[in-house]
Amino acid sequence: MFLSDVSLKRPVFITVIIIALLALGAISYINLPMDQLPDVDMPTVSVRITQNGADPDQIESKITKKVEDAVSQISGVKHVSSTIIEGVSSTTISFALEKPSAEAMQEVKDKLSNIRNSLPRDIDDPVVSKFDASASAIFSFAITGSMSNKELSQIVDDNLVKKLQTINGVGAVNTSGEEEKEVHIKLNKEKMNSLNITVSELTNGLSADNINLSSGKVSSGDTQISLKTNSSIKKVDDFLNVLITKRNGSEIKLEDIATVEDGSKEKSSLSFYNGKEAIGIDIVKQSNSNTVQVAKDVKKEIESIKKSLPSGVKINLVADNSTSIIDSVKDVQQTMIEGCILAVIVVFIFLKNVASTAISAVSIPVSIITTFAVMKFMNFTLNTVSLMALSLAVGLLIDDAIVVIENIVRHLNMGKSPIQAAKDGTSEIGLAVIATTLAIVAVFLPIAMINGMVGKFLVQFGLTVAASVLVSLFVAFTLVPMLSAKSLSSKEKEVPIIGKYLERFNNSFDNLSRAYSKLLKWALEHRIVTLMIPIGLLVLSLLLATQLKTGFVAATDNGQIAITADLDASSTLDNASKIDKDMEAVIKKNKTVQYISSTVQSNKIKLNVKISDKKDRKDSIDEIIVKMRQDLVNIPGINLSINSAGGSTGSGKSVQYHVQGSDFEKLQKYALKVEKVMKNTPGAVDVGITYTSGKPEVKLEVDRDKAGDLGVNPSTVSSTLNTLFNGTVVSQYETEKDRYDVRMQLEKNDRKDFGSLQGIYVTSTSGKMVPIDQVTKKVFSTSSSTINRYDKEREIQLSANYAQVAQSNFTKAFSNKLKSEAPTPKDIKLSAGGSQDQMAESMGGLAQALLMGVLFIFLVIAAQFESFVDPLAILLSLPLALIGAILGLLVGNKELDMMSAIGVIMLMGLVTKNAILLIDFAKQNYSKGMNLKEALINAGHTRLRPIIMTSLAMIFGMIPTAIASGAGSEQRAPMAFAIIGGLITSTLLTLLFVPVVYTYLNDLKLFFRKKFAKG
Repeated sequence: MFLSDVSLKRPVFITVIIIALLALGAISYINLPMDQLPDVDMPTVSVRITQNGADPDQIESKITKKVEDAVSQISGVKHVSSTIIEGVSSTTISFALEKPSAEAMQEVKDKLSNIRNSLPRDIDDPVVSKFDASASAIFSFAITGSMSNKELSQIVDDNLVKKLQTINGVGAVNTSGEEEKEVHIKLNKEKMNSLNITVSELTNGLSADNINLSSGKVSSGDTQISLKTNSSIKKVDDFLNVLITKRNGSEIKLEDIATVEDGSKEKSSLSFYNGKEAIGIDIVKQSNSNTVQVAKDVKKEIESIKKSLPSGVKINLVADNSTSIIDSVKDVQQTMIEGCILAVIVVFIFLKNVASTAISAVSIPVSIITTFAVMKFMNFTLNTVSLMALSLAVGLLIDDAIVVIENIVRHLNMGKSPIQAAKDGTSEIGLAVIATTLAIVAVFLPIAMINGMVGKFLVQFGLTVAASVLVSLFVAFTLVPMLSAKSLSSKEKEVPIIGKYLERFNNSFDNLSRAYSKLLKWALEHRIVTLMIPIGLLVLSLLLATQLKTGFVAATDNGQIAITADLDASSTLDNASKIDKDMEAVIKKNKTVQYISSTVQSNKIKLNVKISDKKDRKDSIDEIIVKMRQDLVNIPGINLSINSAGGSTGSGKSVQYHVQGSDFEKLQKYALKVEKVMKNTPGAVDVGITYTSGKPEVKLEVDRDKAGDLGVNPSTVSSTLNTLFNGTVVSQYETEKDRYDVRMQLEKNDRKDFGSLQGIYVTSTSGKMVPIDQVTKKVFSTSSSTINRYDKEREIQLSANYAQVAQSNFTKAFSNKLKSEAPTPKDIKLSAGGSQDQMAESMGGLAQALLMGVLFIFLVIAAQFESFVDPLAILLSLPLALIGAILGLLVGNKELDMMSAIGVIMLMGLVTKNAILLIDFAKQNYSKGMNLKEALINAGHTRLRPIIMTSLAMIFGMIPTAIASGAGSEQRAPMAFAIIGGLITSTLLTLLFVPVVYTYLNDLKLFFRKKFAKG
């Protein structure tokens, strides 16, 4: 082999290369960003358009439909979904993953510019933003204090928000529950009427008086000077002196018809911490910034801020996502180290030599550290996916070194010199080792090419494993033979103390090897029986597979519970606040609860419940959730959803369905039927539906004939009512520190009931004051509180969680009940969403990756064996890995999910690895003149040790991952159990199955050769 020959001839040269690779890897490791998940470009763009006071039905027809029609013309659009509530249209455009998000965002902006003139004039400018999976909240705090909420809000804004926003890597600091300062102009209806003052006059007067505008430039010699016109109001009370108009030569000022106060915006949300009113702060990091570094800087700044806060103000930590990242990474690192140690112990027991074990063991750190350099080159991050790839690869990284050094030791025992043994041993096994490594690469490269969202996240997994095993191959062909030639000796020294025990073990293994040779001889003589045993076991295991639970990704127990309560559409903020207190009182009864933080809106309550760490409690997080749900469902007026915040759906529900149709009346009737079926499905909890009957409203319908006769413009009616009852921002008030809105509306007593509509006047085109009830009539009705649309059609979403049943069992039972009790009409579409959709997409992608991997394995083996028939002996053995994988999941009580499916794919490469070692040596024996049976028996006897060593090294390397209990371990365990179980059964069965199948294939080749020879 070229590399091994170079390493033996030029050891210093190879040493320099290894040192250089280690240096690059170490520097890369230090500079690799650390994050929870890989940075993935998700081409999803959202458009938010606000039209104050407009009801959802109006917004749908005048805004949302036009936006959907425009953006649907963009190439690469997959889905367009919209949610419409009072005053707001939110549209989300999902593109094909191949589309760059920046390009998608620009094209959306261009389309919106084209339709801007067709949208209502009174809308705010559309807000276009792209979804950024990495730009997530890394910290959540609840600020409490002994002062008023208004004073606390000012302290938070001055001392926290402004300072935290300046930290490098912080993208945004979002607050909730705060009182935003606002100047209020409170109009007196009677005074306005007595002076015949209209809303438009007030608006114009305030806008004209309070200005600060650029007025051009003038030159003075060689200097250019900017001009500004400034009449901005300096004090709140000065608004009272603003001239509105003149009547009969008399000035009418604002003080004649209104009062002015330094107030606050009407709250749309409240925040609480352990029942006490608080201000919530979420710190969002910038895209591509290092989460852990940003977290360190934030923590440092928070400690500094605490020292300057007024007495009584407390900063309460609600969530620290950086801790879960660090803990998860530490847990993966720990399992890697434990796996390395166990794998090395296995090698030591077999080789019973410190030097040869050390040579094998050194390949692990060298391979891992060098892989960090490859990760840096490919712009990867240190995240749970890439580190999980390395932890799973630990057993693989030592495999090549084990096979090479075991063969070198075998040649050394033949009496050869260390240099000759290193050269011959590496050369003899070289092609087989290359083939086995390429087989592993062939399995993992397709994982990096899976389509869909899941595929994007698995790119780093597949490429990291592929890169690490290629590095380990380089180490096995360079460092291992070089160190073997320098360090090994034909005279083996007994290891002190435990040497005799190692000798006994190896003698026992030699006896096992001889017994295996006899068993293999029997198997070759009883081929049909030998084949029927594993085939029978495979059939039996496939039957057992029906008992497996299935899911998307296992939830992690991070001690955080997310609770959402949806309220009636007509609920008020005060009502929601009372319900929140009732919920918190119930939740606090659970002794594991450490604190509760909540955000309350008029029709939605979100609670974050922190319970004690899993190591400090008896009950699992799922058991605690079941108990909480049982207690909370007794609170009237709420639609509940409770999830572990560490689940694959986050705080969302596990099961989601979309019901679509053009006829909304039919749609709602069918959706209500589906909801009933879902509620009656065993295991269903937290069943919810986005359809509500709407909230009460009074429509003031303009009589166009009367309005035309009196010269009243309908838009004047709308703007007048909006200002008087909803309030309109008519100006800005600036201080040295900030700028605040100036909002004008009627006094509270003048807008408290329907009677307030009496005495409201609008101006006609002739300047005459016209009572508003002369041109309008009241119509009592209900309006949609929320409208959902999907792909340009109305939709109703149904969602649920499931408890004490597997997801697959729940969805199967629901589908069967739906077919019999509420079959889908032809003009209505019912489709799964959420984790079900993701699971279907990911499993489809993994199945494709499996087929591609098998194809690539076949091509690698065909190239190695120079035959298209011989690889079939190995490919036919691949299904045997399923036997142990299924048993492993059943024994470990793990779900068949995305991670365990990746473990099964990984098994294909591992099974191939062992079979190649066996068949390659058998072919060498056969080519030297042995008959086929002797060649196979001799190969089995010779290759049993390295096959068992590599398999045990991999199994013991995976055990820490299987039994780990640290952060994120729940998601990695199913993969480990599948691999361990699959390796045990496949290794044992392959040793008999592959040789037998190979003899059948050889018989087939001989048959066709004779037939063609006769022809």
